[in-house]
Amino acid sequence: MNNKRMLIVLGGTWHDFDGFAHSMQSLLTPKGWVVEATYDLDRLTRLDEESFDLILNYTCFTKPDEGSDSVGPEKMNDAQIQGLMTWVRGGGAFLAAHSATVLGESSPLLGELIGGVFVEHPPQFTFTVYPLSRPHPITVGIEAFTVRDELYIERCDESVNIQMVAIDRGVAHPMVWSKQEGQGRVAHVALGHSADVWQLGPYQRLMLQTIKWLINGK
Repeated sequence: MNNKRMLIVLGGTWHDFDGFAHSMQSLLTPKGWVVEATYDLDRLTRLDEESFDLILNYTCFTKPDEGSDSVGPEKMNDAQIQGLMTWVRGGGAFLAAHSATVLGESSPLLGELIGGVFVEHPPQFTFTVYPLSRPHPITVGIEAFTVRDELYIERCDESVNIQMVAIDRGVAHPMVWSKQEGQGRVAHVALGHSADVWQLGPYQRLMLQTIKWLINGK
C-alpha cells in the first residue's frame, strides 16, 4: 500500500512555521505519511503534476510590524489561490490550520475556500474547547479539553459545519469547522499557535481525525 503524501504550505509572520512542520512530520510519519514542507507557494500552481493526498496550510499573511520576523511570502497570489481551488474542487483535501485564516493582502477567494477569515484574537490565555453534541468523525471520542493558546475570533461562512467551539467573554466562537468544496473537502482547526498546543494529546487526536475525514472523501 502506498504511503499518503502531504504538502505543508508555510509562510508569513509571528509563527514558528518550521516548528509546526516538524511537529506534524513527527506526528504523521509513524502513521505512514510522507510529509513535505515548503515556502514556495508556486507549488500550488502545479498540484496536478504531483500526487499529494492533502494540502495543509499553516501561514499567516500579514505585513510584518517593525521588529517582527517574516519568513517567505506575505500573501498568496491569484494564480496560487486558483491552483489550490481547482485542485480541491476536483477532489483534493485541504486543511487550513490556525493562522491560515489570516489572509493579509491575499484575495478574498482564499477566505471563501477556507470557509472563513480571521478577525482578531486576545492575548494568549487558557480556555476550554468544546465539541458540539452533534456527532461527527472529526470529533469522535474527543471530550472538552483545556489549552493555552490564541483564541481566534473569526468570521465564518454560514455553509460550514462547526464541530468545536470555545467561549470568550460570553460568546461561543468556532474553533473547528469543515465543509464540502466541489468534489473535495476542506477543514479548519483554529488551535495551534505553539508547541504547547502541538504536543497536547487531544490536539494531536483532533488533527489526525480531521485529516482522516478529509482524505476519506477522496
